[in-house]
Amino acid sequence: MLQNTEFKDSAEAIIWFLLRNMTQSASRVKFNIRGRIFETFASTLKAVSDSKLGRLTPEHESYDGNNQEYFFDRDPDLFNVILNLLVTGNLHVPRQVCGALLREELSFWEIGNGNVNKCCWRQYFQHEDDMSVLKDLIDNEDSNSAWIEGETLKERIWLVLNSPGSSKFAKTWYILYLCVVFISIVVFCIWNIEGLRTELYVSDFITHHYPDIHLSGNDKLTTLILTDPVPALFALETGCLVFFMVEWVLGLAVCPRKRDYLTSWTHVVSFVLVFAMLMNFLMEFFKSVLAENEVARWLYFIFKAISMVRLLLFIRVARRFSALRVLLLAIKNSLLELLLMAITFCLGMVFFATLIFYAEITNVESFSNIFISMWWAIITMTTVGYGDIHPSSVAGYIVGVFCALSGLLLLAMPVAIIASNFSEYYSQNNFYQRYLRLQKENRNKENCEMNKIHPHKEAKFDGLSWPAD
Repeated sequence: MLQNTEFKDSAEAIIWFLLRNMTQSASRVKFNIRGRIFETFASTLKAVSDSKLGRLTPEHESYDGNNQEYFFDRDPDLFNVILNLLVTGNLHVPRQVCGALLREELSFWEIGNGNVNKCCWRQYFQHEDDMSVLKDLIDNEDSNSAWIEGETLKERIWLVLNSPGSSKFAKTWYILYLCVVFISIVVFCIWNIEGLRTELYVSDFITHHYPDIHLSGNDKLTTLILTDPVPALFALETGCLVFFMVEWVLGLAVCPRKRDYLTSWTHVVSFVLVFAMLMNFLMEFFKSVLAENEVARWLYFIFKAISMVRLLLFIRVARRFSALRVLLLAIKNSLLELLLMAITFCLGMVFFATLIFYAEITNVESFSNIFISMWWAIITMTTVGYGDIHPSSVAGYIVGVFCALSGLLLLAMPVAIIASNFSEYYSQNNFYQRYLRLQKENRNKENCEMNKIHPHKEAKFDGLSWPAD
């Protein structure tokens, strides 16, 4: 009797085991992803019921009835990531997988991307930062040559003025332009040197009729108003003025898009420079008016100061040297951090200015008001330390120590952010330049192959360079 009971129990166990296996086998789903077989439970696919995997049925076009499997021509490694997401509920991004490619895979399976695990945020979002940097680099590439097609005279002149790499003549013009800018800056710097000034010859009037200028005790004012630069210096300044004026007007005349030309900041700077230099040039012939009228003198000095924007013309170097363009883009991308630095710096300046004012309230020789204290706070926080104003009490020394330390911290953190942005832009720009060189090499190989097939066929001018001689 006991043996019959044991036999009955074992038979029931075997039947239960077979039924369980049959049930699990029926609830499993098989996938063929480019030859790799994946098998999972149907309940796993239902974890995201509104996805493509959750809606799969044997009637789906991808179902292979003979092999009882679903076939998809997708990346098997990424499909394994998708299955792990359905099983664990968290999306983990393998290090060898591009975030953009994984997003495409999630979009194909109609699965949301809001379950990225914290440990994979950098890997998942890194491609967005990379694409943003590359977009800035491409958008700021010298695209003037892409504005036009053809080989008319106006178009060639435009390419010469704005695309140094388009031809040898354009490179020559580019070098000449930089030389003129350099000469113009040197002339501006030595314009007021007394040894390079001489008696008035541009504007003829009697200087001793204006004793107020002589008696003012201002040697700089006397030098600028009552003397003229030596003829060679005046000729160089006039030549630079004519050069910049002709270059700007000629560029506007041949530009295919006048509105873009007039709104481009480099051309706006050129216009402001030409206008300021022209005003100074005309005022040189009316020194008597400058000597009599203080307002006219101030206008003369203002235009002189404005004409220093000629330094910004060197920014055109960015069209030839990508490293300078990268630096400008890094600074542009760090404007928010710079703004935050300025705000926190101003707060610190007012805070320590108030502290030092009341800490030195008994000092009658310095820190007479809050604004003077602000000047001291700026000089201390930037670690310049002119020494014209300094505390003299123990409380003032303590405030000065904390002011200097806080200035170091406030200025150091944004600098690190800007350096990080520059490093990112610089590395991406190197990759971009290597990609462009690779494309150029491939085009050259294709041209060589075409020349072997059609040796007498002339290359078509593409509007970006001069035809071969």
